[in-house]
Amino acid sequence: MFLPSDMPLERRSLLKWAAGLAVAGAPFSLGGLSANAASGGSLTLWGIPASPSAVFARAVASGALEGIAPDLRFNVWKSTDQMRAGIASGDFKLFATSTYAAANFFNRGAGTVMLNVVTWGVLYVMAREEGITRIEDLAGKRVLLSNKNEAPDLLFRLVLMWAGLDPDKDVTLDYVGSPGEAVPLYLSGRGDVAVLHEPASTAALFQAKKAGLPLYRAIDITKVYGVHTGRGPRIPQVGLAVNPAFLEEKPEVVAAVHQACVEAGEWTKANWDEAGKLAAQSLPLPAPVIARSLPYVHLDVQSAKEARADIELYFEHLMSLDPGIVGGRKPTPDFYWG
Repeated sequence: MFLPSDMPLERRSLLKWAAGLAVAGAPFSLGGLSANAASGGSLTLWGIPASPSAVFARAVASGALEGIAPDLRFNVWKSTDQMRAGIASGDFKLFATSTYAAANFFNRGAGTVMLNVVTWGVLYVMAREEGITRIEDLAGKRVLLSNKNEAPDLLFRLVLMWAGLDPDKDVTLDYVGSPGEAVPLYLSGRGDVAVLHEPASTAALFQAKKAGLPLYRAIDITKVYGVHTGRGPRIPQVGLAVNPAFLEEKPEVVAAVHQACVEAGEWTKANWDEAGKLAAQSLPLPAPVIARSLPYVHLDVQSAKEARADIELYFEHLMSLDPGIVGGRKPTPDFYWG
Protein backbone atom coordinates (compact mmCIF):
# COMPACT_ATOMS: atom_id res chain seq x y z
CA MET A 1 0.00 0.00 0.00
CA PHE A 2 1.37 3.37 -1.02
CA LEU A 3 0.18 6.90 -0.35
CA PRO A 4 0.27 9.80 -2.84
CA SER A 5 3.74 11.16 -3.50
CA ASP A 6 2.56 14.75 -3.94
CA MET A 7 2.28 15.25 -0.18
CA PRO A 8 5.83 15.83 1.11
CA LEU A 9 6.77 14.98 4.67
CA GLU A 10 9.74 16.66 6.28
CA ARG A 11 11.90 14.12 8.12
CA ARG A 12 12.52 16.59 10.93
CA SER A 13 8.76 16.85 11.53
CA LEU A 14 8.45 13.08 11.60
CA LEU A 15 11.24 12.64 14.12
CA LYS A 16 10.00 15.46 16.35
CA TRP A 17 6.51 14.03 16.35
CA ALA A 18 7.52 10.41 16.82
CA ALA A 19 9.66 11.25 19.83
CA GLY A 20 6.52 12.63 21.45
CA LEU A 21 4.42 9.65 20.43
CA ALA A 22 6.66 7.33 22.43
CA VAL A 23 5.09 8.64 25.63
CA ALA A 24 1.52 8.25 24.42
CA GLY A 25 1.21 4.73 25.75
CA ALA A 26 3.78 4.78 28.50
CA PRO A 27 2.92 4.29 32.18
CA PHE A 28 3.78 7.33 34.24
CA SER A 29 5.03 7.74 37.78
CA LEU A 30 3.57 10.53 39.87
CA GLY A 31 5.65 13.38 41.20
CA GLY A 32 8.57 15.02 39.48
CA LEU A 33 8.41 18.43 37.89
CA SER A 34 5.58 20.79 38.73
CA ALA A 35 3.21 21.32 35.81
CA ASN A 36 3.02 24.52 33.89
CA ALA A 37 -0.33 24.28 32.19
CA ALA A 38 -0.02 27.89 31.05
CA SER A 39 -3.79 28.11 30.75
CA GLY A 40 -4.11 31.58 32.19
CA GLY A 41 -7.02 30.51 34.36
CA SER A 42 -8.98 29.01 31.47
CA LEU A 43 -9.82 25.33 31.10
CA THR A 44 -7.58 23.34 28.77
CA LEU A 45 -8.45 20.05 27.13
CA TRP A 46 -5.06 18.37 26.73
CA GLY A 47 -4.73 16.13 23.71
CA ILE A 48 -2.30 13.30 23.08
CA PRO A 49 0.55 13.87 20.59
CA ALA A 50 -1.00 11.59 17.96
CA SER A 51 -3.77 11.42 15.33
CA PRO A 52 -6.74 10.82 17.70
CA SER A 53 -6.30 14.38 18.95
CA ALA A 54 -8.15 15.40 15.80
CA VAL A 55 -11.31 14.45 17.69
CA PHE A 56 -10.46 16.61 20.69
CA ALA A 57 -9.42 19.54 18.52
CA ARG A 58 -12.75 19.38 16.71
CA ALA A 59 -14.72 19.06 19.98
CA VAL A 60 -13.27 22.38 21.13
CA ALA A 61 -13.28 24.16 17.76
CA SER A 62 -16.85 23.15 16.86
CA GLY A 63 -18.40 25.70 19.23
CA ALA A 64 -20.51 23.00 20.87
CA LEU A 65 -19.07 23.88 24.29
CA GLU A 66 -19.21 27.66 24.11
CA GLY A 67 -22.32 27.90 26.23
CA ILE A 68 -21.13 25.66 29.04
CA ALA A 69 -17.34 26.03 28.91
CA PRO A 70 -16.67 29.33 27.11
CA ASP A 71 -13.01 29.47 28.19
CA LEU A 72 -12.20 25.92 27.07
CA ARG A 73 -9.25 25.61 24.74
CA PHE A 74 -7.23 22.81 23.21
CA ASN A 75 -3.55 22.01 23.60
CA VAL A 76 -1.32 18.93 23.30
CA TRP A 77 0.86 17.68 26.12
CA LYS A 78 4.42 17.09 24.99
CA SER A 79 6.21 14.85 27.49
CA THR A 80 5.85 12.36 30.32
CA ASP A 81 7.14 14.97 32.76
CA GLN A 82 4.41 17.40 31.72
CA MET A 83 1.73 14.71 31.90
CA ARG A 84 2.63 13.28 35.29
CA ALA A 85 3.21 16.70 36.81
CA GLY A 86 -0.12 17.97 35.49
CA ILE A 87 -1.92 15.05 37.06
CA ALA A 88 -0.05 15.21 40.37
CA SER A 89 -0.65 18.95 40.72
CA GLY A 90 -4.26 18.84 39.55
CA ASP A 91 -3.52 21.29 36.73
CA PHE A 92 -4.68 18.75 34.15
CA LYS A 93 -8.48 18.62 34.47
CA LEU A 94 -9.28 16.99 31.12
CA PHE A 95 -6.56 15.12 29.30
CA ALA A 96 -6.10 12.41 26.72
CA THR A 97 -4.12 9.34 27.70
CA SER A 98 -3.99 5.61 27.19
CA THR A 99 -6.56 3.67 29.18
CA TYR A 100 -3.93 1.57 30.93
CA ALA A 101 -1.92 4.63 31.97
CA ALA A 102 -5.09 6.16 33.41
CA ALA A 103 -5.72 2.93 35.33
CA ASN A 104 -2.17 3.05 36.62
CA PHE A 105 -2.74 6.60 37.88
CA PHE A 106 -6.03 5.55 39.47
CA ASN A 107 -4.60 2.51 41.23
CA ARG A 108 -1.66 4.51 42.55
CA GLY A 109 -3.88 7.05 44.23
CA ALA A 110 -4.17 9.84 41.67
CA GLY A 111 -7.93 9.29 41.48
CA THR A 112 -7.98 9.71 37.72
CA VAL A 113 -11.35 8.85 36.17
CA MET A 114 -11.63 7.51 32.61
CA LEU A 115 -14.17 9.62 30.74
CA ASN A 116 -14.32 7.87 27.39
CA VAL A 117 -12.54 5.81 24.77
CA VAL A 118 -11.91 7.43 21.41
CA THR A 119 -9.57 5.14 19.51
CA TRP A 120 -9.75 1.36 19.42
CA GLY A 121 -6.47 0.19 17.95
CA VAL A 122 -3.40 1.90 16.48
CA LEU A 123 -0.82 -0.87 16.00
CA TYR A 124 0.30 -2.29 12.64
CA VAL A 125 2.90 -4.68 11.27
CA MET A 126 4.63 -3.01 8.33
CA ALA A 127 6.44 -5.10 5.72
CA ARG A 128 8.50 -4.72 2.56
CA GLU A 129 6.83 -7.68 0.86
CA GLU A 130 3.18 -8.30 0.10
CA GLY A 131 3.28 -11.97 1.08
CA ILE A 132 3.15 -11.23 4.80
CA THR A 133 -0.54 -11.21 5.73
CA ARG A 134 -0.80 -13.33 8.90
CA ILE A 135 0.96 -13.39 12.25
CA GLU A 136 2.14 -16.91 11.39
CA ASP A 137 4.06 -15.43 8.45
CA LEU A 138 6.36 -13.69 10.94
CA ALA A 139 8.05 -16.94 12.01
CA GLY A 140 11.79 -16.58 11.59
CA LYS A 141 11.58 -12.82 10.96
CA ARG A 142 13.51 -10.05 12.65
CA VAL A 143 10.91 -7.63 14.02
CA LEU A 144 11.81 -4.01 14.69
CA LEU A 145 9.68 -2.43 17.41
CA SER A 146 9.82 0.15 20.19
CA ASN A 147 8.48 0.76 23.70
CA LYS A 148 9.70 -2.45 25.28
CA ASN A 149 7.53 -3.73 28.15
CA GLU A 150 4.80 -1.20 27.39
CA ALA A 151 1.35 -1.93 25.98
CA PRO A 152 2.31 -2.07 22.27
CA ASP A 153 5.07 -4.56 23.05
CA LEU A 154 2.80 -6.66 25.26
CA LEU A 155 0.03 -6.66 22.64
CA PHE A 156 2.40 -7.85 19.96
CA ARG A 157 3.77 -10.58 22.21
CA LEU A 158 0.20 -11.69 22.95
CA VAL A 159 -0.81 -12.03 19.29
CA LEU A 160 2.39 -13.96 18.59
CA MET A 161 1.54 -16.38 21.39
CA TRP A 162 -2.06 -16.70 20.23
CA ALA A 163 -0.72 -17.68 16.79
CA GLY A 164 1.44 -20.39 18.37
CA LEU A 165 4.72 -18.49 18.13
CA ASP A 166 7.14 -18.06 21.01
CA PRO A 167 8.16 -14.36 21.07
CA ASP A 168 11.58 -15.31 22.46
CA LYS A 169 12.33 -18.17 20.06
CA ASP A 170 10.29 -18.05 16.86
CA VAL A 171 10.97 -14.41 15.99
CA THR A 172 13.82 -12.04 16.76
CA LEU A 173 12.56 -8.95 18.56
CA ASP A 174 14.82 -6.00 17.80
CA TYR A 175 13.93 -3.19 20.20
CA VAL A 176 14.65 0.50 19.83
CA GLY A 177 13.64 3.21 22.25
CA SER A 178 10.89 5.02 20.37
CA PRO A 179 9.00 5.24 17.07
CA GLY A 180 11.27 8.18 16.33
CA GLU A 181 14.09 5.65 16.03
CA ALA A 182 12.10 2.77 14.55
CA VAL A 183 10.80 4.52 11.43
CA PRO A 184 14.09 5.71 9.91
CA LEU A 185 15.92 2.54 10.97
CA TYR A 186 13.34 0.33 9.31
CA LEU A 187 13.35 2.42 6.16
CA SER A 188 17.14 2.14 6.08
CA GLY A 189 16.87 -1.65 6.03
CA ARG A 190 16.99 -2.80 9.65
CA GLY A 191 14.58 -5.62 10.44
CA ASP A 192 12.38 -7.73 8.18
CA VAL A 193 9.17 -6.16 9.47
CA ALA A 194 8.35 -3.34 11.87
CA VAL A 195 5.59 -2.89 14.43
CA LEU A 196 4.51 0.75 14.40
CA HIS A 197 1.83 2.87 16.07
CA GLU A 198 -0.36 5.22 14.10
CA PRO A 199 0.44 7.74 12.81
CA ALA A 200 4.02 6.45 12.58
CA SER A 201 2.93 3.71 10.17
CA THR A 202 1.29 6.26 7.87
CA ALA A 203 4.27 8.59 8.13
CA ALA A 204 6.54 5.68 7.21
CA LEU A 205 4.43 5.03 4.11
CA PHE A 206 4.83 8.64 3.08
CA GLN A 207 8.58 8.46 3.59
CA ALA A 208 8.87 5.14 1.75
CA LYS A 209 6.93 6.43 -1.24
CA LYS A 210 9.08 9.54 -1.41
CA ALA A 211 12.24 7.38 -1.33
CA GLY A 212 10.93 4.85 -3.82
CA LEU A 213 10.97 2.02 -1.26
CA PRO A 214 8.42 -0.82 -1.05
CA LEU A 215 6.34 -0.70 2.12
CA TYR A 216 2.99 -2.25 2.97
CA ARG A 217 0.54 -2.15 5.85
CA ALA A 218 0.70 -5.91 6.31
CA ILE A 219 -1.24 -6.78 9.47
CA ASP A 220 -3.69 -4.83 11.63
CA ILE A 221 -2.97 -6.01 15.18
CA THR A 222 -6.42 -4.80 16.25
CA LYS A 223 -8.15 -7.16 13.83
CA VAL A 224 -6.01 -10.07 15.02
CA TYR A 225 -6.90 -9.20 18.62
CA GLY A 226 -10.59 -9.05 17.72
CA VAL A 227 -10.59 -12.47 16.11
CA HIS A 228 -9.07 -13.94 19.27
CA THR A 229 -11.48 -12.22 21.68
CA GLY A 230 -14.56 -12.66 19.49
CA ARG A 231 -15.50 -9.03 20.16
CA GLY A 232 -14.37 -7.60 16.86
CA PRO A 233 -11.49 -5.16 16.17
CA ARG A 234 -11.68 -3.28 19.44
CA ILE A 235 -8.67 -2.52 21.62
CA PRO A 236 -9.72 0.37 23.92
CA GLN A 237 -6.43 2.21 23.84
CA VAL A 238 -6.86 5.99 24.07
CA GLY A 239 -9.48 8.37 25.39
CA LEU A 240 -10.09 11.27 27.72
CA ALA A 241 -9.52 11.14 31.47
CA VAL A 242 -10.70 13.64 34.06
CA ASN A 243 -9.45 14.94 37.39
CA PRO A 244 -11.89 13.61 40.06
CA ALA A 245 -12.14 16.93 41.91
CA PHE A 246 -13.03 18.70 38.68
CA LEU A 247 -15.57 15.99 37.87
CA GLU A 248 -17.24 16.51 41.25
CA GLU A 249 -17.20 20.30 40.86
CA LYS A 250 -18.25 20.51 37.21
CA PRO A 251 -20.13 17.33 36.22
CA GLU A 252 -22.14 19.23 33.61
CA VAL A 253 -18.96 20.41 31.88
CA VAL A 254 -17.54 16.89 31.85
CA ALA A 255 -20.75 15.48 30.38
CA ALA A 256 -20.83 18.21 27.74
CA VAL A 257 -17.21 17.57 26.78
CA HIS A 258 -17.94 13.89 26.31
CA GLN A 259 -20.96 14.65 24.13
CA ALA A 260 -18.88 17.10 22.10
CA CYS A 261 -16.33 14.32 21.58
CA VAL A 262 -19.07 11.96 20.37
CA GLU A 263 -20.18 14.53 17.80
CA ALA A 264 -16.59 15.37 16.89
CA GLY A 265 -15.83 11.70 16.32
CA GLU A 266 -18.65 11.40 13.82
CA TRP A 267 -17.58 14.62 12.09
CA THR A 268 -13.97 13.43 11.91
CA LYS A 269 -14.95 10.15 10.26
CA ALA A 270 -16.86 12.10 7.61
CA ASN A 271 -14.18 14.78 7.10
CA TRP A 272 -10.71 13.20 7.22
CA ASP A 273 -8.96 16.01 5.32
CA GLU A 274 -10.53 18.85 7.30
CA ALA A 275 -9.83 17.00 10.55
CA GLY A 276 -6.20 16.61 9.53
CA LYS A 277 -5.88 20.33 8.82
CA LEU A 278 -7.42 21.20 12.18
CA ALA A 279 -5.23 18.79 14.15
CA ALA A 280 -2.10 19.94 12.33
CA GLN A 281 -2.46 23.31 14.04
CA SER A 282 -1.46 21.59 17.29
CA LEU A 283 0.46 18.47 16.27
CA PRO A 284 4.01 18.60 14.86
CA LEU A 285 3.00 16.56 11.81
CA PRO A 286 1.69 17.65 8.40
CA ALA A 287 -2.06 17.66 7.84
CA PRO A 288 -1.97 15.08 5.00
CA VAL A 289 -0.28 12.51 7.25
CA ILE A 290 -2.82 13.04 10.01
CA ALA A 291 -5.70 12.83 7.53
CA ARG A 292 -4.41 9.59 6.00
CA SER A 293 -3.74 8.18 9.45
CA LEU A 294 -7.21 8.75 10.90
CA PRO A 295 -8.99 5.90 9.06
CA TYR A 296 -6.50 3.52 10.71
CA VAL A 297 -7.03 4.41 14.38
CA HIS A 298 -10.45 2.75 14.67
CA LEU A 299 -12.33 5.84 15.85
CA ASP A 300 -15.46 5.28 17.93
CA VAL A 301 -16.24 7.51 20.91
CA GLN A 302 -17.88 5.69 23.81
CA SER A 303 -18.16 6.57 27.46
CA ALA A 304 -15.84 4.58 29.72
CA LYS A 305 -18.85 2.91 31.31
CA GLU A 306 -20.08 1.76 27.90
CA ALA A 307 -16.60 0.50 27.07
CA ARG A 308 -15.95 -1.07 30.47
CA ALA A 309 -16.23 -4.71 29.36
CA ASP A 310 -13.71 -4.14 26.57
CA ILE A 311 -11.39 -2.14 28.83
CA GLU A 312 -11.39 -4.81 31.52
CA LEU A 313 -10.73 -7.54 28.97
CA TYR A 314 -7.84 -5.48 27.57
CA PHE A 315 -6.40 -5.02 31.04
CA GLU A 316 -6.72 -8.75 31.75
CA HIS A 317 -4.70 -9.53 28.65
CA LEU A 318 -2.00 -6.99 29.48
CA MET A 319 -1.83 -8.17 33.09
CA SER A 320 -1.35 -11.78 31.95
CA LEU A 321 2.14 -10.68 30.90
CA ASP A 322 2.74 -7.82 33.34
CA PRO A 323 0.31 -7.18 36.24
CA GLY A 324 2.11 -3.94 37.07
CA ILE A 325 1.12 -2.37 33.77
CA VAL A 326 -2.10 -1.07 35.36
CA GLY A 327 -0.85 -0.91 38.93
CA GLY A 328 -1.36 -4.52 39.90
CA ARG A 329 -5.13 -4.84 39.67
CA LYS A 330 -8.12 -3.86 37.60
CA PRO A 331 -9.55 -0.50 38.70
CA THR A 332 -12.78 -0.39 40.70
CA PRO A 333 -16.08 0.70 39.10
CA ASP A 334 -15.61 4.38 40.03
CA PHE A 335 -12.81 4.51 37.47
CA TYR A 336 -15.44 4.39 34.69
CA TRP A 337 -17.47 7.51 33.94
CA GLY A 338 -20.85 7.30 32.32
